[in-house]
Amino acid sequence: MKKVIKLSLVAALAGSAMLQAADIDINGYRGGTLDVMLKAMTVISDDKNGFAPSNGSGYLIKLKYETPDVWVDGLKAGAGVYVNGDAGLTNWDNNNAADGYDKGAYGLVVDADGESKGLLGELYLSYKHDYFDAKFGRQTLDTPLTKISTSLMPNFYEAYMLGTNVIDDLRLTAGQITKMSMGSRTAPDAGLIGENTGTAGVGLKNTQFVSMGGTYEQAKFYNIGTIAGLDSTSGRSVVGATYTGIENLKADLWVYHSDDIANDYYAELGYKIPVSEGMAVNLNAQYLMQKDTGNSLAGERDFNMMGAKVALGTKKWGVYAAFNSSGDENLAHEGQYFNAWGADPAYTSSIFSRNAYRDNVDAYKIGGHYVIMKGLRLMMSYANYGKSDSTLGGLTTTTVNTALEDAYEVDTVLVYKPNKEWMFRVFNAKRLSEFDGRALGVTPERRQDHYRVVASYTF
Repeated sequence: MKKVIKLSLVAALAGSAMLQAADIDINGYRGGTLDVMLKAMTVISDDKNGFAPSNGSGYLIKLKYETPDVWVDGLKAGAGVYVNGDAGLTNWDNNNAADGYDKGAYGLVVDADGESKGLLGELYLSYKHDYFDAKFGRQTLDTPLTKISTSLMPNFYEAYMLGTNVIDDLRLTAGQITKMSMGSRTAPDAGLIGENTGTAGVGLKNTQFVSMGGTYEQAKFYNIGTIAGLDSTSGRSVVGATYTGIENLKADLWVYHSDDIANDYYAELGYKIPVSEGMAVNLNAQYLMQKDTGNSLAGERDFNMMGAKVALGTKKWGVYAAFNSSGDENLAHEGQYFNAWGADPAYTSSIFSRNAYRDNVDAYKIGGHYVIMKGLRLMMSYANYGKSDSTLGGLTTTTVNTALEDAYEVDTVLVYKPNKEWMFRVFNAKRLSEFDGRALGVTPERRQDHYRVVASYTF
């Protein structure tokens, strides 16, 4: 067994560590690969406004094993166990205090009380051939509408995925997703980030989670329809195509059919223009459309969003500008994106804001990074989302249910990586919700001034 595996105890003492794909070699026999990860995260503070959490900590332990080839060349089996819980710094006693101060961050844990909870998140068979590959079972999914920001425990899917590269420069993907397990950030995706509009990657209201007195658990597999707060369905079918046959060009087209709920269509085009040695301009465009289908269990849906992004950069610095615009269908919730299964492709999304999926939004975002010195990088961004036509889904005590303010978010991130092993990350997010009711004297104030720190040690 290699040295990286033997040092896992030292990594645990460091607070956060990743040991990725360590090969197991016993007397010359290749016994597969082992992934071990230990990660911790802590909220330093937030403006005490009763809206955002101001304290909290969490950890994640990952233990994943993948076999060498079994039976035939290219066929492997894998299993991954994930354990998540409070790292001991969360003040749960004040989490439901009347004034809302010193609230614990539910987004760092999957259990309602922060207790350690384990999940067999990955359990699959995979097969790879020169022109064909497959993966069946519990897994994470790397497709445009199954990827979302995660802090600790990720979202998992039970799916049957097929892929082929039989045509040069064309990657084709097809699959069926039957179940999903919601990760540690799901509750704030519903309430804090999505504000119960159903647009931030969760089809439920935050009051439907066990942590808020409901019945839905995080880190538990549910049927695709059930996890959206609807009737059980036969699942979500997906087909996709990625073309890279033209130099510096990448084109994506994906279609998702959620049985008796909605059809999603996503297209993206990216083109890189070299300017000089070490400098390039990257141009990207995207389009997302959703229409209800079958029995329309989530109601009528007629959503569309377009986006564009331009970026210029070198290894030393980079800047970008992005834009998203969603249609005005005048259909209340039907005119916004029913985002129930963990999707976030929008160019203007921020740490705590995904307003581009709401009804009638013109969102703008500018940002950049600068390498101050070797290993030290500063990143900043500003996003403005205006006022949407979406209505608040009944969160907390406020009576405001329509947008009153131009929503915005300013993110500042400082990353220090002195060597290959250590990484330190501190970020601040300043955010104003479009449903902030201070002008009407309504509480709580819907704003954030959030600080968080992450430290990791990697072998």
